[in-house]
Amino acid sequence: NAYATGGTTASSGNNGGLIGLNAYNQFFPSVLIQSVYSTGAPSGGLAGGLIGSDTTNAGSLKQTYWDTTTSGIANANRGAGSPANDPGISPKTTARLKAGLPPGFSASIWDEKAKLNNGLPYLLAVPPG
Repeated sequence: NAYATGGTTASSGNNGGLIGLNAYNQFFPSVLIQSVYSTGAPSGGLAGGLIGSDTTNAGSLKQTYWDTTTSGIANANRGAGSPANDPGISPKTTARLKAGLPPGFSASIWDEKAKLNNGLPYLLAVPPG
């Protein structure tokens, strides 16, 4: 459960709205990234709406999203800079992110209010402001 709203810049390498590199690791082979989103615009490097590069096994991403309106990455295949069509990452417009909690986001962890976090989902444990 996490989100990022700021832009990121890289001159080279992996660059995503929330994660630069999500890599398989022998010490953490089954890390699950779940219920996250980003709205910022990644620029430079191998840019993806949510992740720059993802080398993990299929199934390690669930209910993950990026904002196609604000990120500058509207291509639905570019949730990750690599690989294209990374399973588990879904595009959402700003309007869709503001229209209610995305699928998989628990109301006991997340909330949305028009006057908080620009109407986007936020974590109850760390309210914006």
